[in-house]
Amino acid sequence: MAGGHSVGRLALITFLLAFTRAQAQPTIVSTVPATGAAGVSTTAAVVFTFSEAMDTTATTATFYNESPFAMLTTSPVWSAGNTVLSCTPSPAFPAGATIIWLVSGQSPDGTSLGGTPEGTFTTSTTGSGNGVSGTNQYTAFAVGEAIYYDQASAGAPTLDTNIPPFLFFADVTLSSNQSALSATLELPSASVSNLLQEAVDPGQFFLTASDTNQAILTNTYGNGNYIFTLAAATSNEQVTVNLPASLLQPGAPQISNYTAAQSVNPAQAFTLTWDSFGGGTATDFVYVFIGSAFSTAPPGTSNALAGTATSVTIPANTLQPGSNYDSFISFYHLILPTNTVSAGYTTAAYRYAATEFNLTTTSGTTTPVILTNASWSGHTFSFNVTSAAGQSLVIQYNTNAPPLANQWQTLLATTNATGVVQVSDSANTTNRHVFYRAHTGP
Repeated sequence: MAGGHSVGRLALITFLLAFTRAQAQPTIVSTVPATGAAGVSTTAAVVFTFSEAMDTTATTATFYNESPFAMLTTSPVWSAGNTVLSCTPSPAFPAGATIIWLVSGQSPDGTSLGGTPEGTFTTSTTGSGNGVSGTNQYTAFAVGEAIYYDQASAGAPTLDTNIPPFLFFADVTLSSNQSALSATLELPSASVSNLLQEAVDPGQFFLTASDTNQAILTNTYGNGNYIFTLAAATSNEQVTVNLPASLLQPGAPQISNYTAAQSVNPAQAFTLTWDSFGGGTATDFVYVFIGSAFSTAPPGTSNALAGTATSVTIPANTLQPGSNYDSFISFYHLILPTNTVSAGYTTAAYRYAATEFNLTTTSGTTTPVILTNASWSGHTFSFNVTSAAGQSLVIQYNTNAPPLANQWQTLLATTNATGVVQVSDSANTTNRHVFYRAHTGP
């Protein structure tokens, strides 16, 4: 609707502009924090700037905690023009952790993202920082095993066939005042493997192994002592991490309301349920990841789901209507660090099982988003936005005639608590036209 002139019902409608585009791949031209940065705030947004506008429905950033391996969730927000994606941790990233990020996507014409869409950074050990200063107080050593499953029906999960389902992980994260030329790992069998050093982050060394045969993998990587050796210019450091037989491999997590998870109304809260964690106790952990929209706290953190949990509630309006979410639920047995103060380093050993499943949302409420009751008084233009009660809304404006698709700006982001939101805008008298639109949020 144009202030003082006409009313346009632009809810959920955008103008399609015809244009010619070169077929060069879009790339990420900058990231904040930079790849390899240390001391990054656990709550600071991770910002990706692209070389051109992106298809926001097909472009996503995914985040992982390197050790113990766990998916993390953020709240993504696109800039006007769809060239900048800001991902705010929700909940906060774990402190003193190496965060891995991966971006996939395409431009509106379907050209895939190119360049280097991946990187790492390290969060501050205190949970705050500016992305430049800060340190990793301790060097961390970790070993673990995992089994991956798929659940595609209400029946029992089956071993993942897209990747080798049996995996072993070992990694080292150096403290900020420590450097190393190389790292090796002596296995319980006494054989020695070299750890790879991250090209973008020299403070990271890792080893990953996988197989389709569990017996073959555990014959090489099984119970016992794993001896890390860091070689430095002046001295070496050797640390032993025990992966004990008592740390049992969890069974496959199974979603118990799988059928309901295929038709979730995003406008209402949804409780995801699963069968109890066999052998799970209050000192074990359950981790749930629903695409980039929702996750529980990472294993080992104070507010993580305990191993006795059998459900979690996804709040209303967290998920988008008519969407499919690649999701995981994981059961963790985890031995947390106990030697931080006395030894000056931390160790961790873990075994977990993860089941991948799909969560699908319906179109949600059938109540349309409508702009009505436009009125003009002095320099203030007012109108109502009607929608389903409880619906998240974003109201935007554009001063171009016709409105340019990449120049919509947000006037108000709110939740329609009662079914009607009244919007008032003090229009700039220098703008002959002001167009408004509303769409479901966030």
